[in-house]
Amino acid sequence: MWKRTLTLTLAAALLAAASAASADQEAELIAVLKSDAGQFEKHEACRVLAHVATNKAVPTLAAMLGDEKMSHMARYALETIPDPSVDVALRDALGKLTGRPLLGVIGSLGVRRDAQAVAAIAKRLADPDAVLAQAAARALGQIGTPEAAQTLEAALAGASGAKLVNFCEGLFRCAEAMASEGQAAQSLAIYDRLRNLSPAPQQVRAGALRGAVLARQKEGLPLLLEAVRSADYVLTAAAARIALEMPGAEVTAALVGELPKLPVDKQILIVNTLGHLGDAAAGPALLELAAKGDPAVRLPAIRNATRLGYAPALTLLAELALAGEGDLAEAARDCLGNFPAKDADATIVAMLTNQDAKVRALAVEMIGLRNVAGAAASLVKAADDADETVRMAALKALRDQAGLAELPALLKILGKAKAAAESRAAEAALAALVARQSEPASGNIVIVKAVYGDLPAGTSADVTKKVAELVKAGALAVEASNGNFGDPVHGTAKSLRIDYTVNGVAVSKTVRESENLTLTAVSTPPAIVDALCEALAGAQGEAKRALLRTLRTASGPKSLEAVQAAAADRDPAVQDAALRVLCEWPTADALPSVAELLKSPPSKTFQVLALRGFVRLVPMQDAPDAQKLQSLKEAMAQAERTEEKRLVLSALGNVATAESLALVVSHLDTADLKEEACLAAVAIAERIVASHQAEVAAAMKQVAKLTANQKLAARANALARQAKP
Repeated sequence: MWKRTLTLTLAAALLAAASAASADQEAELIAVLKSDAGQFEKHEACRVLAHVATNKAVPTLAAMLGDEKMSHMARYALETIPDPSVDVALRDALGKLTGRPLLGVIGSLGVRRDAQAVAAIAKRLADPDAVLAQAAARALGQIGTPEAAQTLEAALAGASGAKLVNFCEGLFRCAEAMASEGQAAQSLAIYDRLRNLSPAPQQVRAGALRGAVLARQKEGLPLLLEAVRSADYVLTAAAARIALEMPGAEVTAALVGELPKLPVDKQILIVNTLGHLGDAAAGPALLELAAKGDPAVRLPAIRNATRLGYAPALTLLAELALAGEGDLAEAARDCLGNFPAKDADATIVAMLTNQDAKVRALAVEMIGLRNVAGAAASLVKAADDADETVRMAALKALRDQAGLAELPALLKILGKAKAAAESRAAEAALAALVARQSEPASGNIVIVKAVYGDLPAGTSADVTKKVAELVKAGALAVEASNGNFGDPVHGTAKSLRIDYTVNGVAVSKTVRESENLTLTAVSTPPAIVDALCEALAGAQGEAKRALLRTLRTASGPKSLEAVQAAAADRDPAVQDAALRVLCEWPTADALPSVAELLKSPPSKTFQVLALRGFVRLVPMQDAPDAQKLQSLKEAMAQAERTEEKRLVLSALGNVATAESLALVVSHLDTADLKEEACLAAVAIAERIVASHQAEVAAAMKQVAKLTANQKLAARANALARQAKP
């Protein structure tokens, strides 16, 4: 009954709280409190009364103050009622209650800042119960009147330990309350009283100093400096924290003026404080300490001069970075790399003209570390430096910064490299440039031909126009489905083949029904390929070999043609490099050349390399599965080492036919090949389980028994169950 009544009452009251509560609603809630309703219902009534109650609810709520279970919620409602009768009721309860209810009432009087309760609460300061004395001190602090402050100050005499801290906390609260009401002088007097209190806990000394300094604002600087000079490190540390709350030119100047007079530990503290203040006016003082200060001070001085972005420190940072390998040199390098000022980049670039090669090398290193915008031209110039260290550092930085504009210069540098290490560095920079410019491209797609059906030789439909329309509408992937292209041959699993170009690069892809064909390709700008091929024609020795390897990164038809031509070069070393590049070519375009090499390899080494390349490229070609399977069978027959046989088995896992599965299963009994064969068998079975249930079921039972891989065995068992008719 009461729950239903309360629910209706609360709902009505909450709606009314948005505007004004009626007397009837308040009366209903009061009735709940007077009834035999449960604790939850009464708590909820108090919660709503906190928003709608008037002085009419005070007697009922006050009667609940002594109830351990209801006192808290009663006070929750009373504290919000703007009527003097609440204060009277709370003061009256002070002399009647004990325990937790008494603590709560004292707290509520503090919340309501009842000045008339000061005398009654003050009596509790001397209570032997430390918790009760603490509650009284806090409440007096919240009330925050001069009388409350005087009471707390009087109680300080003879107080010690926790009581002393509690009374001081109350006085801090008084000072804050007075300051908020514009009573600055009275607030300041409290801080000074606590600042001179002896003995006093460190938190009291620090808090009093903070209040005294901040209350005086600029006039508090002498107090701040006095604390900085103090033999009491607690006060010095407090002064440093206070300085961060009152930033300004005066504070910076005052702290800078003290720096030379302080011992090392305090110098470190103030140096860090100046860094956090962020005033560049402290730069000269920090720079002087970084250059000539105590060894323990130099490191923080370096870091904080950097934090300020004080540009004159750059020269010293460079000197220190070159001075050795200790902590100071390491910090200097780190600061140079992360120096925040805008003019730092220009200063570092200017170091490239320094007569000292070590300085030039450092500048190049920092340019690379900072990724200085627009510095590529300067790095190219440095890559032609007379000093090898500078050249190597510049080439390393160019790996991240060189663009198309730097390509001609990099090709020249490669051509005249003076040492193998320099040639490798130039090659790395070229390869990185090509890789950055050869990101997967999806623009400039031209559909050449598209067919959908029983590929490669069965019935199919020409869907070139439809695919072109999809691409024109913005599609970058096309689903091979009857929904897109109709059903040219019923009851047969179909495929979609699309021949297209991306930025002039020819691509051909085939996917099975229900799969998506993504129209992208890695496309290297023709200008880069042309430049590499032109340089290749005139290069010799290591430079030519490096260009061949770079063409592999660029890929594409023209790059492949250049490498194929180099495979017949008169220079055996160039020929060797070209053949290796062919074996590592990233696309199936190179498959015919690799297959030819596999037939008549010039050495045992190339037999292995060609076989690996062949096995890798076969699954990538756009050809019928039967053709891929035959190629891999031939590869398996030529494979002599276990490692190559494993590669063939892995490739077979991409040929989803029953014949491929049978070939893989035939190797399950070979100990060295068992696990690779199991993996390949499961990969094939997952794609053909619907069409070849008997073959899959038999193969998966074998795999489940033979594999040591429990997860793979679980997949095999699942496939075997799925394959049952």
